[in-house]
Amino acid sequence: MTRIRQDWTRRLALLAFAGALVGSGDIVGRDRPAAAQSQTGDPLAPGQGTLPIEIESEGGIEWRRNEKLYIARGNATAKRSDFTVIADTLSARYREKAGGGSEIWQIEADGNVRLISSGRTVTGGHAVYNLDTRVLRVTGANVGVDTGEEKLTADQSLEYQEGPQIAIARGNATVIQEDREVRADVMTGHFQRLTGGKLDLIRLEADGGVKVKTPDTSASSTKGDYNLTTDIMTLSGNVKVTNGGNQFNGEFAEVNVKTGVSRLLGSASGSGKVKSLIVPSSEPSQ
Repeated sequence: MTRIRQDWTRRLALLAFAGALVGSGDIVGRDRPAAAQSQTGDPLAPGQGTLPIEIESEGGIEWRRNEKLYIARGNATAKRSDFTVIADTLSARYREKAGGGSEIWQIEADGNVRLISSGRTVTGGHAVYNLDTRVLRVTGANVGVDTGEEKLTADQSLEYQEGPQIAIARGNATVIQEDREVRADVMTGHFQRLTGGKLDLIRLEADGGVKVKTPDTSASSTKGDYNLTTDIMTLSGNVKVTNGGNQFNGEFAEVNVKTGVSRLLGSASGSGKVKSLIVPSSEPSQ
């Protein structure tokens, strides 16, 4: 096994639907002198930018000077503090800087990708983080996030955009928490950064084929929007709610998650008809 310990000067990857962060920078190995390194802070992980990364790979680390590329092959692992990236292959693309030295501009992980941090595990077949656009995209088989309390899976991709601080799961995106389940063609999570750099999910949007299931109620709609600050969830577009054998149909529904009060309306403005089918022998679940 090849083991190299060094400092990286910029971000290696960022997986933030679950809020996982890691820093990155130039690799210094047998073929690259340590004097070529530069050090910069990591603005998303205050005080962490100069911590060392430990790289392990069973197939060694290769430097392709003409291609400006570093490659670690064979069960490659990168660790810094409590963040670990594991993949069959890890690659770093760099470029020369105008003032001298070099900088990483893209990181790629291929094959059995796992990103682990603070009790969260992100999985996929391929991951790419572009440091210029600050976008991380995970694709391939078994795309998902497991926090121990919630599981998010997607058939197509999981993407985090650092600028607007949003995460997007595409393709039968599913969130499972204990006995609750939410599905949609696309889910978008909106975050805000707290003091100390931690990301906090404040809003979740669901678009296309929205389905919500709890032990006693199921609902479907075209769109869904959950504001975690106000604890208000709305469903819009061909809303259907089934509870205890009873069926309620409308175009707009509003649920106060905190109080448990729900309203089904003909539209967001309150106009329009609402239809229901209540089975005499059943009562709505409490």
